[in-house]
Amino acid sequence: MAKSKVVIERIFDAKVELLWETWTYPKYIEQWFGSDPYGTVLKVDIDLTIGGKFRIQFSDSDTSVHVARGEYLNIDKYKNLKMTWEWESEPNQISELNVDFISMNDKTKIVLTHSNLIFETAHNYELGWNGAFNKIENKIIKINDNK
Repeated sequence: MAKSKVVIERIFDAKVELLWETWTYPKYIEQWFGSDPYGTVLKVDIDLTIGGKFRIQFSDSDTSVHVARGEYLNIDKYKNLKMTWEWESEPNQISELNVDFISMNDKTKIVLTHSNLIFETAHNYELGWNGAFNKIENKIIKINDNK
């Protein structure tokens, strides 16, 4: 099977601390995870330690339920998160997610690299991660701007 990767760069109008929390605090993950703008997160379990596991269960607006899970490989606070990625419905198809956080004063650049993807799967990771990033901008950053 052919392997593929997706790289997405986005600059957010928020400090790196907020973006880090967005990826590491369940109360924030619950607001943005999943690409469907009308989807909802059902449960977030994370053990933010090297070797710790995460499991995120979410529902799309069509009521289909998905579970993403993995293990943290690197945690460099405010700089980098690296983890394995697996859909519970597709066991043993393990990819790798690397998220770099680059502070730019009051803004933050995120470089997301999702690698070792199986090209033949039905997932559109580029569309999915961009949808999730849109939710981060609309649900977390705009709300925090109003505080």
